[in-house]
Amino acid sequence: MNTKKFYKMRTPPKILLLTFLVLILGCEKVDDPSSLAAVASAPIDRSTRPDPGPAPASSFPNYETHKTSEGLTIYVIESDRQPTITYRLMFRSGGLFDGEKSGLAEFVADMLDKGVKGKTGYELASEIDFIGASLSATASSDFIAVSVSGLSKYKEKLLDILKSVVLEPAFPEDELEKLRQRTLSNLISERSEPDALIGKLRRKLVYGEGAYGSFQTEESVASITRDDLIAFHRVHFLPNNASLAIVGSFDGSTELSRVKSELGKWKPAELQSLVELSFPEVDGGTIHLLDREDSVQSTVRVVQQSVPKSNPDTPELRVVMSILGGGFSGRLFQNLREDKGFTYGAGAYSANAAKLGAIISYADVRNEVTADAVKEIFNELNRIREEPILASELEMHQKYLAGNYMLSLEQPMTIARLVQEIDVYGLAPNYYQTYVAQLMSVTPELAAELANKYVLPEKSIVAVVGMREEIAESLQAIGRVTVYDEKLNVQN
Repeated sequence: MNTKKFYKMRTPPKILLLTFLVLILGCEKVDDPSSLAAVASAPIDRSTRPDPGPAPASSFPNYETHKTSEGLTIYVIESDRQPTITYRLMFRSGGLFDGEKSGLAEFVADMLDKGVKGKTGYELASEIDFIGASLSATASSDFIAVSVSGLSKYKEKLLDILKSVVLEPAFPEDELEKLRQRTLSNLISERSEPDALIGKLRRKLVYGEGAYGSFQTEESVASITRDDLIAFHRVHFLPNNASLAIVGSFDGSTELSRVKSELGKWKPAELQSLVELSFPEVDGGTIHLLDREDSVQSTVRVVQQSVPKSNPDTPELRVVMSILGGGFSGRLFQNLREDKGFTYGAGAYSANAAKLGAIISYADVRNEVTADAVKEIFNELNRIREEPILASELEMHQKYLAGNYMLSLEQPMTIARLVQEIDVYGLAPNYYQTYVAQLMSVTPELAAELANKYVLPEKSIVAVVGMREEIAESLQAIGRVTVYDEKLNVQN
């Protein structure tokens, strides 16, 4: 067995501090090096927290957008920070096109790397592993994305792998059956997982039986055939239904020409139209309880319908949601955890899909305080609408969101994903280049206006996974309770 030894070199603290000062001074010229030593030797008051610096300007990279004659949108984002390249191909078709076979788009994505024309899944994986690359495919309700990443020197090989996976998947029958059995096993396991159950319940309540509210069942999984995968692939994996993001170290014009040439034989076709979606009228103030015997705690969600991703207020609304339930400093955490001691964690967030969104407040609490926790969530939903938001609280959350966003841009895959969201969600071309500015533009007055416009306690419903015997009676004092079993069937 090979053993590797790692050695750590100790650097004197003063040298480290001098180095840090040089870095933060950036490119500014230092005429007197002794000034650095003077700063380094100056006493530091560690008893007070330093004031935060100004919010960073957005560093979302510039990118070029091109359209091929076949209808493929190509985003070119050059960055020489790392000697790597990422290709991310995204199709504007996902689970919304599943029809009666919920989970079909997920199956297609899962099967793409299980074999291609002339290669088994094992051979494909070995080829990817040999060059230290990575391949992934994911499906959501709105899209399917296929990504391959590796060193830039292997860009020809990486694009070949992406082409074969996207254009020539084999969908082998034996691999499909393995996937089916794993999925069925997971569905059985999910019956005992509160997070999985509450996710299905709240989506059904907010979005209805189909579209964003659909989920895999034993029946839908059993019905999916290889012919279904082939048909989905034939109808939706088209250049005029896709965008390709290229991020990394390469020459833009040369790479664009090469990609166009490599994909030039990929022919467009007429696209399948999405059936018109309908969403239910949410009966605010109602309680929906999924009975889970022997639960020692309740998994609580307070949910409402909200705006789609394309709504122009989405970035600014995220600031409001952070104040309500973002991390340890969110009001829900401070109330339910720090003040009441009901839970280890609580929060809220806004989920924004292409056609509709949702606002979700969440907590896992002890059985005996379930009803009290629900009341406190509604108290906070009302308070953010009715009480002025302090400028200091607002600024803290703005900088938190801006900082996290800036850090996320360190990952090429994140840049590829965000630039393609512009395409799939119909966002403005400069949406992410102005994102930080939008976050920082929120004033206390605008935050209050957005809270009153979009946070709607009267149109919110309560979903709970917990022990009916211990919590149902207390919940009935809040609103009408409907009880479900683990398959989301209504019980008497």
